[in-house]
Amino acid sequence: MSLTKKNIRVAFFIIADIIAFNASYLLAYLVVETAGAGKATIAFAAAQYADNFPAGSLILIGVKLLSLFVFSVYRILFEYADFQDYKRVVLALAAGTFASVTAAVFAGIDPALNPGVILFSFIFDVLIVFASRLSYLRVMTRSRAEAERAAEKAAGGTAGTGRAVRRRTGRAKRNIKRVMIIGSSRAAADLIEEMQQNEYAGLRPELIVDDDKNHEGGALLGIVIAGGRGDIRLLARRRAIDEIILAKPTVGRRHTAAILKECVKTRSGVKMLPLRQSRTKDAPPASLADLRRPDVSDLLGRDRPQVGHKEIGEQIRGKVVLVTGGAGVFGAELCRQIIRYKPRRLIVLDISEDDLALLASETEAAGILNGDTEFRTVIASVRDRETMRKVFFAFRPHLVFHAAELKQIPLIQMNPREAFLTNVIGLKHTADLADEFAAEKFVLISTVKAADPTGVASACKRLAEMYALDKNSQSNTRYTAVRFSNLIEGRGNVVSIFKRQIEKGGPVTVMDKDIVRYFISAEEAAILTVQAGAGAEGGETLVLGPGEPMGIWELAETMVKLSGAVPYEDIDIVVTQLRPGERLFERDEQEPEELGAEVSDRIWLAADKDRAGAGAGAKRPQRSELRYPSAEEADEMDDAAVVAFLHRVFPIYKKPGSGPTVRGVKIENE
Repeated sequence: MSLTKKNIRVAFFIIADIIAFNASYLLAYLVVETAGAGKATIAFAAAQYADNFPAGSLILIGVKLLSLFVFSVYRILFEYADFQDYKRVVLALAAGTFASVTAAVFAGIDPALNPGVILFSFIFDVLIVFASRLSYLRVMTRSRAEAERAAEKAAGGTAGTGRAVRRRTGRAKRNIKRVMIIGSSRAAADLIEEMQQNEYAGLRPELIVDDDKNHEGGALLGIVIAGGRGDIRLLARRRAIDEIILAKPTVGRRHTAAILKECVKTRSGVKMLPLRQSRTKDAPPASLADLRRPDVSDLLGRDRPQVGHKEIGEQIRGKVVLVTGGAGVFGAELCRQIIRYKPRRLIVLDISEDDLALLASETEAAGILNGDTEFRTVIASVRDRETMRKVFFAFRPHLVFHAAELKQIPLIQMNPREAFLTNVIGLKHTADLADEFAAEKFVLISTVKAADPTGVASACKRLAEMYALDKNSQSNTRYTAVRFSNLIEGRGNVVSIFKRQIEKGGPVTVMDKDIVRYFISAEEAAILTVQAGAGAEGGETLVLGPGEPMGIWELAETMVKLSGAVPYEDIDIVVTQLRPGERLFERDEQEPEELGAEVSDRIWLAADKDRAGAGAGAKRPQRSELRYPSAEEADEMDDAAVVAFLHRVFPIYKKPGSGPTVRGVKIENE
């Protein structure tokens, strides 16, 4: 067996117990002999002990050690021990004392049969054994606290369940669920204790799984630690586990994701404690009421990126920041991140009054505003140039983050004019006004799909990038485009669609079994966007990520399992077809060879190879040659005219001579 910390710990306790049992017998002799002999000296009692005890010490101490092994005392994790564990130690010592007396009878060790020696040796056994455990606990607590402080210094709701999941037939009476606990921390101990004390919870802890090899084979509140992460699937099947509870709230997101990916391979339900940044002494005990169903975002497994807070603060603190589209999923998260750096004024512009009201209410309730920042909301459309001019005139922003867009690909494909007016003309208005009112920086929020336009949505975003970057060479304002992949929290993406379908009991519809998409969380994208904006020099296109690739078919199965249902039994999964504008595979610049230099953690320079329309038999106009429609001209364009314009710039329909059809209107290639 390898020499692990666990083996060292057990060896330490065995040696300590051998010393304790010898010491207790010596002290027992001293007490009994000095008390009974009256004038007898301590030296005389010690001599009596030396003459009588050593002959049978191997038998007596061996019997007591065997008793501790039988009662699994060496499996107890004393960092989390409670009254029941210490009670088990006392019972083990009492049983060992009785067994040693029995052994003494057969071995003829007469002094060990002295009632006084028996009584006092048991008392001293308890005191010395407890003293060794408490000393160990004090040392371990101190070393663990120091390790946590060093690590912190170095690092700087329940989903719908659909139909009820089918449980194994081996479940105990009264519908009690058999539970596997993952983790052996204080939080795990809190949950186990609550389950053991509250029979109405309907949960019975069966075993613990933990990756810490030093704990394997041990026990926490009487529950055996049976294996590590790799054993989850096997143990869940063998022990007929109904529910798996992840009780590791302070581990990293990557480690959490790895564990969850093993859990969803079982047929058990999965719940977890919410993650938090670090363990604190004043943190409340973990409770069963805190448990939630894991979300898809938990599977991304991406820890917070490392950013230059000082650099960002120098760029934002005390300035006026405008965020267009600021009430959307990404825009709202971007506002939350910007507020951390104390701008003088944060202007959130969006056309959705409901979302603006919710963001304002949430921001106020969360208490993240400070006396240094004025928070203002503006209801306006970026397509309305005159209203946007009034906004710039009134607030004169130093920094502009342009996140306003239409982004639902199937709807954009069927409504190209609306997308063009918002994503291109709206961007043109905002970028021009940033120049006119001498903003310092302008950051366009784009998508990795713009790297290789094949539909209306990606073509509009690439046009917006081209216009913004052209402005950089004509203005004192620095213009930058920032691309990232699909937001996992997006309101109309495949994840949100699957959630609604699961809540209704299915079926879950997948466009194709082979489809793969890349995802990034809104929090990570917002943090990196703020970092990218702070460090941008102007004229560059930056790519955030890379995103996490997810097979959509596997994603559907995983989401069904995380909801507590069984795929294909409780909720069916069916294949439909690609939606308008969707493609089977996304290049998405997610591979290292598709990216340029890495400018900071998870921020890359785009390395566009200008492949848009490659092989389409048409020459695409250069950026400098491209003439964008004016607002008046764009307003007169219909869907067919918009698609024709996009097709001239990007031959997005690859086969020459077969142009697109939009609402029944055929647009021929030129």
